[in-house]
Amino acid sequence: MMSGGLAAFACSSGPDIQPCGQIPGSGCPIGRGGTCDDETCDALYDCVEGQWTLVETCAPSGSGGSSSSAGGSGAGGCAAVHIDRTDEVTGCTPDLQEPDCPADVAESCQPCLSGCVDFFLCTARGWQTVAFCDENGEVVLEP
Repeated sequence: MMSGGLAAFACSSGPDIQPCGQIPGSGCPIGRGGTCDDETCDALYDCVEGQWTLVETCAPSGSGGSSSSAGGSGAGGCAAVHIDRTDEVTGCTPDLQEPDCPADVAESCQPCLSGCVDFFLCTARGWQTVAFCDENGEVVLEP
């Protein structure tokens, strides 16, 4: 009977779990075995503090391997964008509201089709604009 009390105590003392909800389109969860070897994965994401965070952008099918650096358009119209995250921190408030999105979405395949217009990086100075979608639906990095 004593062990049942200990089990109940152990279960209630853990940290609060913050679910991330729906993973971004064509993304795969790295924490559940997602890999760029899976042709259905355009990017790998990790659930961090209730938000999907881009871990790796996968190379288009047939090109072999993954990509996380800038480059030209690949198969399927994907052009890798690399955001400088030197000053990145966590905990910016208030949360972004659509059509504003975190910087990691800009690094995904065809981010301007996601409904996002501007992309922000959380820094010690607050949210900073790092990229936007132009009138042609292309990601443009802020200078």
